[in-house]
Amino acid sequence: SHCPGLATVDLYCCSNLTDGAVEALASHCPGLTTVDLGGCDNLTDSAVEALASHCRGLTDVGLYGCENLTDGAVEALRSLISQRGGDLNF
Repeated sequence: SHCPGLATVDLYCCSNLTDGAVEALASHCPGLTTVDLGGCDNLTDSAVEALASHCRGLTDVGLYGCENLTDGAVEALRSLISQRGGDLNF
C-alpha cells in the first residue's frame, strides 16, 4: 500500500499532476531521493513543501517548467538539497 523503499520517480511532463498527488506520493514514499516533476505546470508551492517535509533524503529534484512555484518554496528546497550535496534543476 505504501512505497517506503521507492527511491526514484520520473513524472516529467505529467501535465495533469496535482499538488494532492505529489503530497500523497511524498507522504507514502519517504525514501525518495530523486524526483523529476519537470513540465508539471499545475504544481504549486504545496507540492514542493510536501517533498521537503516528508522526503528528507532528497538529493535531486527536477522542476523545469513548473511556473506556478514561488522563489520561496524553490529556495527552501534548494537549501535542503544543497546541504546533502544534491542538485535542484528548474
